[in-house]
Amino acid sequence: MVATIEILHDDVDPAPARSKRMSLHLLQHIGPTFAGLSECLNSRYAEKHGFTIEEVTVGEVPALLYSGVIDSGRPPEWASTVVGLTGVRPRGANRSAAAVLLIPVDGEVFALTYGMGHLLLAPGTTTPGFGLSFALRALVPDAVRQVTHTAMDARGRTDRNSVSLDQSIASFGIEPYGEIVSRLAGKPKEIALTFSRGRSRSAQITGTDSLRIHLGVHPEDLLADLAEILRIYRESSEASEFGFIAKVRPLKPSDTRRTQLDAILDSMLGANSPDDRIALTVPAVHLDGEDAANAYALKVGSGPRLVVRDLSLDVVRGAVASVPAGQRLAVLGKGTIQAYSDERATEAASGAFAAHKWIAAEANIGTSRFFHHEGRWFEIGDQHREILQQQVDEIINLPAGIMLPDWTPDLKDEAAYNEVVAATLPGYVCLDRDLLYTKQHPRGIEACDLLGPEDELIHVKRASSTAPLNHLFQQGRASVEALRWDPEAREKFIAKVRMADPARSISDDFIPSKVVYAISLSKGKPVTSSSLFTFAQVSLLQAAVALRNTGIEVAVANIDTVG
Repeated sequence: MVATIEILHDDVDPAPARSKRMSLHLLQHIGPTFAGLSECLNSRYAEKHGFTIEEVTVGEVPALLYSGVIDSGRPPEWASTVVGLTGVRPRGANRSAAAVLLIPVDGEVFALTYGMGHLLLAPGTTTPGFGLSFALRALVPDAVRQVTHTAMDARGRTDRNSVSLDQSIASFGIEPYGEIVSRLAGKPKEIALTFSRGRSRSAQITGTDSLRIHLGVHPEDLLADLAEILRIYRESSEASEFGFIAKVRPLKPSDTRRTQLDAILDSMLGANSPDDRIALTVPAVHLDGEDAANAYALKVGSGPRLVVRDLSLDVVRGAVASVPAGQRLAVLGKGTIQAYSDERATEAASGAFAAHKWIAAEANIGTSRFFHHEGRWFEIGDQHREILQQQVDEIINLPAGIMLPDWTPDLKDEAAYNEVVAATLPGYVCLDRDLLYTKQHPRGIEACDLLGPEDELIHVKRASSTAPLNHLFQQGRASVEALRWDPEAREKFIAKVRMADPARSISDDFIPSKVVYAISLSKGKPVTSSSLFTFAQVSLLQAAVALRNTGIEVAVANIDTVG
């Protein structure tokens, strides 16, 4: 039996409205037939919770509705805590309504999700970046409200910046040389959608992999809106102000380099591989639910579901430890990671996202560099790479103002090197491993390895990979912030300097003015943009920009390695 429906909302909302905010996905590799549409649905909800699949029509367009109630049959996870505190067991159990409506439009298939409806779509069936791509075409560049961006470095750091008033995209301080934008929200241009008819102001849209947008609640309006969205998505160009976002593009499925890049990443997933070019990150679509996550379930291959409280790269690597080399990435791609709000992993806090979408990595093919983010490979284009290298070289080529000795074979570690510098060169004070413990930094913070003759904060590192350099660059930022803004840290730092060298003159109101990163690379390589991986270049540039914005001079000193 085929039913005709009025887009779910009208029966429950007493206030008539022409449009309502909905979540829209564009499906991929899905045929418009009943069998094709059914393939993109997560059948577990029909099997476990009795969800129903119905053939319906929206206007005169055949569609598919998958709906029901997720009923765990158990009280919420926090009920036991309340019982322990009060002796009273709260009544009620977890129940969540969910639905997804699949509508074919001009050869494509859209999915409208309601409630927890995003859980009903099978992993890998939605088009990555659809919502963001539409936002780049439809948003007013001077009316942006929210941006989520991920740094292309080994930390996999993701930032979300929100404002209450319309802002230019340029005001968000996104670094065009080292970040991927994965979420964009703001006001759209004048586009021919139902919500813009007869309105003096437009409603906000949010683009990620999905699109949050006001759509018509009557069949004819909805179908017209979907057709217009598809036209804009297919035919319009990104606004020029968003050009730096659009230039960091994922490789097309037909790009033959993906095979080689996947092989490189597969090797990185090995248990004994270094961590300098790979990290665990959080998919942008899960950021909203991350705070509620108290457990993660990892399911790969035919093995049992692994539930952990803290998700880490080691956990993911361990899950594929028994998988033969060359098959690890494929197994992760078919596996899933899902967040849960309870530690037993019974109450879902997110959808089951493909496990490889949680991996960030960098790889090179010849002179070309690529970044793996949320399951896709992005090419760090020549223009971006040239800008990045040019700015890094400008930092490296600045005179450091200090002369440090060579690193000789008898100096086995940084502690030995720093002690030799302080013992043989006048004006240097060794503070290596002498941590500052304050209320703001109860675990301790290292202000510097060496204090230079002109009160330079010198941070020394001998590195064979990117990871220790990332730590070094962030250490420079953290120490400056502590010494500038934490009086307790500044007081203890001054005391340590005077204790290490009673003859050293340092004022009671000391404020750092210069940071020097002193680096010795493996195999005696000089420090240049060419000898640093992109992760390290981005970390250095980010640290330098942050420090310079607070009036701190930044320089890099190369330590030659002998023997």
